[in-house]
Amino acid sequence: MKSVYGPLRSWRLGVAMGVDPICRQPKVCNYKCVYCRLGHGGIMVTERCRFVDERSVLEEARDLLKQHRVDAVEVRGTGEPFLAKNLAEIAKGLRELTDAPICVVTNGSMFCRPDVQSELDSFDIVVVKLDCSDHQTFLAINRPHNSVNYDRMMDFMLRARRSHKGSFRVQVTAVRQNLGEMERIVNICETFRPDVVYLNTPLRSTSSELSRRDLAEVAKLFSAFKVRTVFDGEP
Repeated sequence: MKSVYGPLRSWRLGVAMGVDPICRQPKVCNYKCVYCRLGHGGIMVTERCRFVDERSVLEEARDLLKQHRVDAVEVRGTGEPFLAKNLAEIAKGLRELTDAPICVVTNGSMFCRPDVQSELDSFDIVVVKLDCSDHQTFLAINRPHNSVNYDRMMDFMLRARRSHKGSFRVQVTAVRQNLGEMERIVNICETFRPDVVYLNTPLRSTSSELSRRDLAEVAKLFSAFKVRTVFDGEP
């Protein structure tokens, strides 16, 4: 496994360099989402740790950026990125290497922490997960560590949206289990007013996966927002 990879075609951001501040197998996260591409196993943690050496990450990034131009840097982990204690140091170093916007893809569960709050503006773009409209569905879909409370998390997510100086975006992963939630998630988005709504679905043969047509129907519900789906740009 490598902490820095790509460039790759990101459906969110174009040609992107990927950076994984966790870089662990099995994954390290505070969720066990039913649709997780990394599987349902992994290590459940809530405290921040230093998983990778930031100097090595930045050396890898420097080498890649010497060879390739990218539209963005996408920080997303084999687990929740903000569990990485040195995430801000990594972001600061990346900013010195490139003018491309730096994006973090997060589940938002750690926004209640003052240290995480102070680090959000290290990123030009924050993409935060929003799959549910209440605690009961949150438990069923995202299967969080028992220390994560949905209502408290949403309160701090809204605070983060209001205070973040960059672009604040929402990613909704639509699966069979939460289709009934979509109108209520739209209502939450009307409060958040995200700059972009990303609509995702697991792109593998599972009972949870939605078809292109199904996701297009979901997208109609979000017509008040700028929307991009995981199928956009595919033939």
